[in-house]
Amino acid sequence: MIPDAFTHDEQPVYAGDYTPQEWDRLKAQSLENPFAFKMGCCSSRAVLKTSINGLQFFAHYSDECASAPETKWHIAGKDMIVGALNLYGVNPRVEVSGGTGKDRWKADVYFEVGDRKIAIELQRSYQHLRDFVRRQERYERYGVECYWLVRDEVAKPLGKSILRKRWIEEFNRTMPPDSFFVNLPTFFFGILNPEADVHVNVHSPRLSTSHFELLAAIFNNNLRWNGKHWSITPDAAV
Repeated sequence: MIPDAFTHDEQPVYAGDYTPQEWDRLKAQSLENPFAFKMGCCSSRAVLKTSINGLQFFAHYSDECASAPETKWHIAGKDMIVGALNLYGVNPRVEVSGGTGKDRWKADVYFEVGDRKIAIELQRSYQHLRDFVRRQERYERYGVECYWLVRDEVAKPLGKSILRKRWIEEFNRTMPPDSFFVNLPTFFFGILNPEADVHVNVHSPRLSTSHFELLAAIFNNNLRWNGKHWSITPDAAV
């Protein structure tokens, strides 16, 4: 996992590891020494910023570098999730770690509702299906629900991998039925487009919604697998 940034002496740093007060001190340090921090993707100068929703992040001093075209998506996605969860009165935290040893996990956004522990992962770069499954199972071992938001470029190969897996395991390499949808009951994933209309910026098979409505469904435990695909189903409709 590439750190958010590095210090001048090559120590990795993650924006979510600092309290707001510590982050302000780092900002002051960066102003005194413009090269105190460098980006993890390209070693160019890093600038410390805080979004309107309180999300702390490192940004390129100039335009985004060619080696990290997805960084803006990741930052925008986390900021949207944090902002929406703040409206719901929960206490979202970013880059929260858990587990032990090689079984450690680190959630992009983490929050709790009653005794439920919930992680939102924003997957910005290609990841094999087996890694989605492995990371999902790791969360489950620690009693954490995990929901995935991905870029369109991630969803395409993921969908192909799911199709092939189910084609072999469920349909014995024969034609799936017309009602078949390319997703799994073991984990939810939706395509997040931060630049789309805020009313419809998350897409999953047979489910197009806003990140606000999706998070409300997760918060209220209304995002469910209905036997064919994931849907938002209030208790009264079950």
